[in-house]
Amino acid sequence: MFQGVTVCAGVALGRVRIGGNELDRPTEARIPVSQTEAEVQRFHDAVRRSFEQVRELSQSLKGDLGHEESRILDVHLAYLEDSTFLNDVEARIRQDQLPLEAALSRVVRDFDRIFELVENEKLKEKALDLRDVALRVVRNVEAQDQQHDLREHQEPYVLATHKLSIADMFTIDNEQVLGVIAEEGGLNSHAGILARSMGIPTLTGVSDLRERLREGDFVILDSSTGVVHVNPDDKLVRKYEIAAGESRAHVESGELGTVALTDGTELTVYGSCGSFGDVSHAMAMGLEGVGLYRTELLFLVARAIPDEETLLNHYREVIKRAGGKRVCFRLFDDEGDLHLPGLRTGTEPNPALGLKGVRLLLAEQTILRQQLRVLMRLAPDSVVDIVVPFVTSLSDLQRVRELIREERAALLKDEIACSEVVRLGVLVEVPATAFHLAHVADEADFLIVALDDLQQYLLAADRDNLDVANYYRAFHPALFKLLEQIVEDARSLGKAGELYLFGESAADPLRLPFYVGVGIRKFSVSPGRAAKIAETMSRWSLPETKELARSVLNAGTAPKVQKLLLAAKDPVVEA
Repeated sequence: MFQGVTVCAGVALGRVRIGGNELDRPTEARIPVSQTEAEVQRFHDAVRRSFEQVRELSQSLKGDLGHEESRILDVHLAYLEDSTFLNDVEARIRQDQLPLEAALSRVVRDFDRIFELVENEKLKEKALDLRDVALRVVRNVEAQDQQHDLREHQEPYVLATHKLSIADMFTIDNEQVLGVIAEEGGLNSHAGILARSMGIPTLTGVSDLRERLREGDFVILDSSTGVVHVNPDDKLVRKYEIAAGESRAHVESGELGTVALTDGTELTVYGSCGSFGDVSHAMAMGLEGVGLYRTELLFLVARAIPDEETLLNHYREVIKRAGGKRVCFRLFDDEGDLHLPGLRTGTEPNPALGLKGVRLLLAEQTILRQQLRVLMRLAPDSVVDIVVPFVTSLSDLQRVRELIREERAALLKDEIACSEVVRLGVLVEVPATAFHLAHVADEADFLIVALDDLQQYLLAADRDNLDVANYYRAFHPALFKLLEQIVEDARSLGKAGELYLFGESAADPLRLPFYVGVGIRKFSVSPGRAAKIAETMSRWSLPETKELARSVLNAGTAPKVQKLLLAAKDPVVEA
């Protein structure tokens, strides 16, 4: 068993296929001058087939991907027609007398070497896109030489690769890829965005992958918990298969809207979404709405600030796909890795504790004012829910409220219809805010506890850093006591009915009974994890959850807390 960093949560069971190494093979010997033109022709033939494949892939995924995600594939089509790329490869063949595979590898390595030296994330993404395109071309060359089609895979597989790659994830038939395990590739890479949009369980940050896995190994990829089980025993496989089957049954029945405990106590489950595909998935599962919509997708795809009409069209499609159910939009939250032109200059020594969330939005208000205008224009006759990230003080909310008033006045002056009522929420992720809710509760219409971030800040352990994973995953008593205090404070402040628990940890079957026992009734989780809440809590009554919560709160150490939770009820394996 080994761990990685979650890109897209979910579970995949299958045989491993090692991929993505074609461009890293040793360079072959030079070819005679007389063969260079034939090699150039092989290149053009492979490029033509690659272009047809990407275009076909884009068409086949049109119903599943939104406009922004589809643009990622358009970038690949553009590279396959890019004269600079084509000329560079041809020059390597003609002038350096390199075979096609070696020429492609040399061009990609040159791009990699250049972009490793720069801080510009957009250029680095271009280098990854070029690698993806070159990888597809090389595979088409090999397919031609071996006289077979890239479609030909005998069975679906779990892909193990060096870097997250769209060429790896989508050869021709994306349904063949059950899940992806990678050594490198960021959460916000183009491949990562598409993985989340398509719901492909994906894990990255796994070191020495080729030493851990071999071609044909059977694995359970549980990217919800960041764990891979290699060649597990039949008992563990069966547990995961049962849990996965129950999840599929819930999706097909669409009966997850309201979840009930054995005594009739109801829980409400919303979807946490970041793309059109996520929203459609949440609605297909019968969830109560979108508890939190992350608005960064357009910025991630374009690596630029979109114009107002682009944002408006995107958010309208979100509302449309939600089918009239509640949608809460989280304002833009830069994790420090976007470096958008005109927004941020230089790099921060510690972005997680710097100009993040509302701090950045208030410091440079271009995006904030634009988002507020668009969100108020969405549905003029309806109430709009907006949640503010990284709030640490009352003044954060007050300043956002003031900007809402200013932008509404400007819209009305321009005779543009807009919402009269904006419900403003607080994303409770900073411990100072969690410990002192009264400071912001009067200004907030609702509270969303961002459990994953709150936990990492409280325990001083980066949730994406495997070196401190044991610290982050610890069942620290302080976290459980803080959650109880948040619920009690919300109740005393009259906000208990507007308290939501958000994040991957919110669906943890070990901790779920505790959350319910201390009084949490509303959850916002990724659509793929919603079935876990229904399945887990269907075995508990409210008195049982309260008794467990009391025991956990009285435990003085993390091992005691963990022992209590593990001993409770015989929790089902994560799925």
